[in-house]
Amino acid sequence: MASKTKGWQKYLAVSCTHGAEADPRALDAMLRLKEAWKPQFTLHLGDAIDARCLRSGARKDSDSADHAADLADDLMQGLSFLKALKPNVYLLGNHEARLTELAHSPNAVLSYAAGHVMGRIMDEMAKIKCQVVPYVGVHPAGVFMLGDTGFTHGSLYGVSAARDCCEMSGHSIVMGHTHRVAMESARTHTKAVGYNIGCGIKLDIGYSANRRQTLGWRHAAAYGHFNGSHCTVNIAVFDPHYRLPL
Repeated sequence: MASKTKGWQKYLAVSCTHGAEADPRALDAMLRLKEAWKPQFTLHLGDAIDARCLRSGARKDSDSADHAADLADDLMQGLSFLKALKPNVYLLGNHEARLTELAHSPNAVLSYAAGHVMGRIMDEMAKIKCQVVPYVGVHPAGVFMLGDTGFTHGSLYGVSAARDCCEMSGHSIVMGHTHRVAMESARTHTKAVGYNIGCGIKLDIGYSANRRQTLGWRHAAAYGHFNGSHCTVNIAVFDPHYRLPL
């Protein structure tokens, strides 16, 4: 047994904690899981900040409740969790990509706000020596490999997003983005499996209140072992009990 497991290390992966829109119970469970599991490697798969006030709908509608969301508080709470989590790798998600895009907006106010927030995030990640992986949609540059398994924020959406993502990649994929928990085998000869690892956002977040798919959201995280050629994946679903599997 010792020879079979030689070189294996532990990892933890979380996703979609969404700054000020996070559920404290979910964040607490993620941090308790890290403390209990004691991984050598930790990943955050993106959307660590929500930037609710910069959503396209909020920008177009000055009466939107999203329009008044506090961006500074969102940043502070997002950074607070990242500093507590201490990830080795932070894969930017579509919410961070929104900030990157708006940093180049011709609207000077939007450009300054978005650029300032992303600058603070990058500065804090540099302090904890965390590698930041850009969000590039479906392209492989946005995937970080542990053994034979890729970790990414994800860009596809829907009930088969994890399966479709690993079929597109050709190898197993661990992703966030959909806020769901799922495990589905790829229809390939590579024995790839796609994993959705849930989220840390409030499950009753206002801007998605009218979408039926939000009823499928779950607070969860992934953990397992990896070496130079393999990776195991387990998903810990926290709600409704918030007990750890360890």
